[in-house]
Formats: sequence, structure tokens, C-alpha cells
Amino acid sequence: MGSKPWLYPAPAYRNLESFWDTDDDAPGPRCGHTLTAVAATKTQGPRLILFGGATAIESGSGGLSPFLGLAGVTNCIHSYDVLTRKWTRLRPAGEPPSPRAAHAAAAVGSMVVFQGGIGPAGHSTDDLYVLDLTNDKFKWHRVVVQGQGPGPRYGHVMDLVAQRYLVTVSGNDGKRVLSDAWVLDTAQKPYVWQRLNPEGDRPSARM
Repeated sequence: MGSKPWLYPAPAYRNLESFWDTDDDAPGPRCGHTLTAVAATKTQGPRLILFGGATAIESGSGGLSPFLGLAGVTNCIHSYDVLTRKWTRLRPAGEPPSPRAAHAAAAVGSMVVFQGGIGPAGHSTDDLYVLDLTNDKFKWHRVVVQGQGPGPRYGHVMDLVAQRYLVTVSGNDGKRVLSDAWVLDTAQKPYVWQRLNPEGDRPSARM
């Protein structure tokens, strides 16, 4: 007799009631934001860090398509405590990234890294920002990276591989949809982006 494949039930979604102290603590409706999971610390439980996004959509030229544009783009940071289900707006020290949407984010230990995106003035520059959550003293840092990088883009993805390598893939540079991949070793300074040239079939350009 042939073996039967394992069958797993599809995940079931349900609404969770969330809490906040003031209207400013609630993130409200938005799109094009990032929501990044951060592990528990000695003083805080596991959290979701929400950054940026557009709080409205308008018709017209420009933006992500000829027919839709983003409005009310923000650079606010909100934290969601998974255990208490409570939203809190964070006000980190330091200079924050510019307002943006369709950017990419990844957790690196007790930090969240943000790259790229699109804002009111067009593409965000080829910048890399870190939100440091260490010891609950929230602070922004702009990361200095040497040499050529992925370049301004939006609609891409980024993740941490092997707890060390930041990898960013694809996106749109405003002229075309991309299919490239870049890596940055977070354990070596100076920080340098390297373009990857993997063997095998390259995925089609996408965002």
C-alpha cells in the first residue's frame, strides 16, 4: 500500500480585541506598512513593531500605479504587546526615517532594520535605519554602509538569514520591476552590501 500524504488543517483566523490608552496609541487603518515580530526581553513580552505606511489611498497618477496613489504617508512607530494585546505609540530618540510606505523591515536581535520604500517626495534614498529596542530605551540610528547598495526601491522584501545576513530581494526602482538580490553581513564592519549571483533558475521580476 502506498503511503498517504499528511494532511494539515488550514489556519483559522479570528479577530482579536486590542486595547490602547489614547487615540494616539492606536495605529488606525493603513496600508504599505511593515509589522515585524520582536522576541521577548527581560522586561518586555513578545511584540510586533509597526512602522510607516499610508493612512489613505487616492486616485490619480504616480504612487504605486497610474491609478492609485498613497496619501497620509507616515513614519510613526507603534508597538503591539502580544500577551496583553495592547497598542502603544513609541517616540524613539534620534532622527527617524522619512515618512514612507512599501518599505522592507527585518528583526536583528533586539533591533528592527528598515530599508527603502516610497514617500511623499518619491523613492526613499538608499538608506538603512535601525530602531534599537535594547533595554527599552528606544532610539533611531542611521547605518553607514560603504560602497554600492541595492539602490532606492519599494515593494521589495528583506529578512535576516542565519541570524547574521540581511538579504533583500526584488522590488521596483520606479522604472522597472527588479529581480536582483543583495546581502549585508551584520557581523562585519564596515557594513557593505554585496550583490548575489546565485546559480539556477532566477525568479521572474516581482514586487
